Amino acid sequence: MQRASQIIPPEIAAAAADDPAVARVLAEVSEVWRNDRYLATVRRRDEDGSISSLSIRRADRKAARDWRDFQQIKNDIAGTDTEAVELYPAEARLVDTSNQFWLWCYPPGERFPGGFSERVVSDEPDPRFPTAKQRPLTPETESTP
Repeated sequence: MQRASQIIPPEIAAAAADDPAVARVLAEVSEVWRNDRYLATVRRRDEDGSISSLSIRRADRKAARDWRDFQQIKNDIAGTDTEAVELYPAEARLVDTSNQFWLWCYPPGERFPGGFSERVVSDEPDPRFPTAKQRPLTPETESTP
């Protein structure tokens, strides 16, 4: 997968000129990023400019996704020292209108109050988990030293 780069597609910019609803959406987001598979809209915090949320969808609008892809997108846009969470909300707060996923980002260096304390990444078999399967790592997801 290619690295994400910042864009505003010409068709969206043109649509914003003709459609007030599209113009409102563009006014609410700070940036639009894209790679060869995904499109991400970015919202930043006013106080420090750090990323507050990433909205990620496949460019072709299909439903499939890959965790490693989302991790790379988060790293490309928000940075490797930013932690983000995906919320599975109470039904009363559910928003499910498209094949789009939201990551809520902590300011760089702040940690989510849960999760693992150290990095462990490998595609080698682990004897503690004999039935576990992992696909080969790429340079972006190299093993823990």
